[in-house]
Amino acid sequence: AYVGIHQPKNIEEADLARRRIIFDEFFYLQLGRLFQMLEGLGTKIEKDGLLEKYRKPEVNAAYMEEWSSLTKKFLKALPYSLTSGQLSAISEIIWDLKRPVPMNRLLQGDVGCGKTIVAFLACVEVIASGYQAAFMVPTELLAIQHYDHFVDLLEKMDEVDNKPSVALLTGSTPLKQSRLIRKDLQSGNISLVIGTHSLIAEKVEFSSLRIAVVDEQHRFGVIQRGKFNSKLYCTSTSSRMQAADTDVSSEHDIHMAPHILALSATPIPRTLALALYGDMSLTNITDLPPGRIPVETYIIEGTDNGFKNIYAMMLEELEAGGRLYIVYPVIEQSDQLPQLRAASADLETISNQFQDYNCGLLHGRMKSDEKEEALRKFRSGETDILLSTQVIEIGVDVPDASMMVVMNAERFGIAQLHQLRGRVGRGARKSKCILVASSSSSLNRLKVLEKSSDGFHLASVDLRLRGPGDLLGKKQSGHLPEFPIARLEMDGNILQEAHVAALKVLSYSHDLELFPALKAELSMRQPLCILGLTESTRHYQSQRSYAYNGGSRVLALKNPTTLVGKACFNNHSPPPIVKTMVLDSCSWLK
Repeated sequence: AYVGIHQPKNIEEADLARRRIIFDEFFYLQLGRLFQMLEGLGTKIEKDGLLEKYRKPEVNAAYMEEWSSLTKKFLKALPYSLTSGQLSAISEIIWDLKRPVPMNRLLQGDVGCGKTIVAFLACVEVIASGYQAAFMVPTELLAIQHYDHFVDLLEKMDEVDNKPSVALLTGSTPLKQSRLIRKDLQSGNISLVIGTHSLIAEKVEFSSLRIAVVDEQHRFGVIQRGKFNSKLYCTSTSSRMQAADTDVSSEHDIHMAPHILALSATPIPRTLALALYGDMSLTNITDLPPGRIPVETYIIEGTDNGFKNIYAMMLEELEAGGRLYIVYPVIEQSDQLPQLRAASADLETISNQFQDYNCGLLHGRMKSDEKEEALRKFRSGETDILLSTQVIEIGVDVPDASMMVVMNAERFGIAQLHQLRGRVGRGARKSKCILVASSSSSLNRLKVLEKSSDGFHLASVDLRLRGPGDLLGKKQSGHLPEFPIARLEMDGNILQEAHVAALKVLSYSHDLELFPALKAELSMRQPLCILGLTESTRHYQSQRSYAYNGGSRVLALKNPTTLVGKACFNNHSPPPIVKTMVLDSCSWLK
């Protein structure tokens, strides 16, 4: 293959050589990923079960009879029936929750398909077993909305004496209340906490965190998303009581990292790449709730004539009883970017243009209660036009909003625009979305949104435009440095073949002892896999984290002393690169 790619006799030979080398790259990544997962399990039965799960993901579902009674009652309290996609998704997730291996699952579906309620059901299933759940969202507005929604559903539950306790923790939570919430989380009195980045602060400790839901996960940084892994749970309340009686505790329970469920409406390139060959399982919800009417999208250039047409469409919508969002890229006018329209500066202009209608303002610099009040007025109909920044992009649900105008639309990403468009079209009215382009040169890029409302298609377009990013680093775009030839956006079918081949090899030999040459090659290509650790280190597998050192990926434990004190590399010293990283990063260890 190497000869063929450097000195091909014809185009067919070059193509075959390229395909063979790409397969090699993907195969060792898949083999390493699956081998690493198997290493965390003790028995052959568990390993066979995990391989079967990856071989036939569609059969891995815990159907409703296996759900806890609390989850069934919560489902009964919903004012609507779940779609088949939602039922299938929650069944897959609950099957994972019952496994002794930490789940790392990405739940993706288009805007408005009902991912939040699936995540709520997963949290309730965990709470029913005596554990805790955390639900992290990127904005305070969304945290409040989710909290109100969950509490409302709890109130509608019948025949439940001790309903789960729920808390809201954000940056605006008063200090005294915040301290009480942290104390109750540590003692186990709070079953579910919903909040923003505050949940991953070091001072927030859990008694028995079993699942962490990360909503709109692409809005969090690479490092932030991994911080829940450090919040290892001990044991559930019921398990601790049982352990006190029997004087026995499960070592596996004590060290297991929480299950991670990430939600995304438009899978951005990094997410798509991780889902395909990272350490995440993938669940898709492909259907929307019945009765949803597609949103009509218009791309208009922001000229004088363009704005004349836009204002005419807005007036027509207002006269018909609709409500409007106008979204801006910035809050205030900037000297550096004079071409951008600003929310605060436009408030007076829009109020003069539509004098018979009330205008409101919403942006990130407003205080928490001001934001709530602005949204409440828009929801109740006191405000007809809401001028806002992208703070409304995530999860804001106003069913009566039927039109959105996005100013300087080229300043937003395709995923962002798709999310913003999802804020309308949630009620019975036919909805419109107008994307206003600053210049004719930006019209072509926006046309893809006019042609498609399919989040999965838009994600693949985004992937082609930007590339998948750096999988283990912090780079969010570009091609993969460790794959100089493979292109995820083009070579997905080869990736699937490599996945099947890796499964076949591991089915024959879980520890790769039957394939010594393959094992040696894997240890050189994928230093993330500890090949040859003794049994005594197995229960530390869930505590591992990854780092870069001199361009190589290496493994570290959350507590480096366990690596030095416990890890025996079959009577060999740890690789120098691991020693160097541990010693350099922990001066106290010296």
